[in-house]
Amino acid sequence: MASSTIDLRIAAAASRKPQSRIVIRVVIVAVAAAIAAALALLPDPARAAGTPIVIKMADTKPFYTPENVAIKVGDTIQWVNGGETVHSVSTSAVNAQNPGDTSMPKGAVAFDSGFIPPGGDYSYTFTVPGTYRYFCLPHEKAGMVGVIVVKK
Repeated sequence: MASSTIDLRIAAAASRKPQSRIVIRVVIVAVAAAIAAALALLPDPARAAGTPIVIKMADTKPFYTPENVAIKVGDTIQWVNGGETVHSVSTSAVNAQNPGDTSMPKGAVAFDSGFIPPGGDYSYTFTVPGTYRYFCLPHEKAGMVGVIVVKK
């Protein structure tokens, strides 16, 4: 005849097993939430991977879109000529018709794209923080001037 005695050690172990699974599940969810929160604080992957910020050039106002840009040191700007004429991007004071149309922070090196044909582009990576005023050589008198503020 079978014994009707219940081994309490087996019953206790059986009742602890579901609780330990719940604890494990709670820990996994908490870790996943912490990882998701940490990933949300990381910089934009596109920018971190070196994807440039695009400024479009046009034949009519606004010539540079956007005209004013704020970026961080190490960011790259890509100017894309969407117009039907040549354009340029320059901080070279020697080429400026109006000295007020160009400026750079101390320690920065002037850049000049040369003439960019329709559909062409030019890229520059900013390594010195400060304010840069730049212009289009053929269209400077028409007001084709832009500003980039580079922050640390």
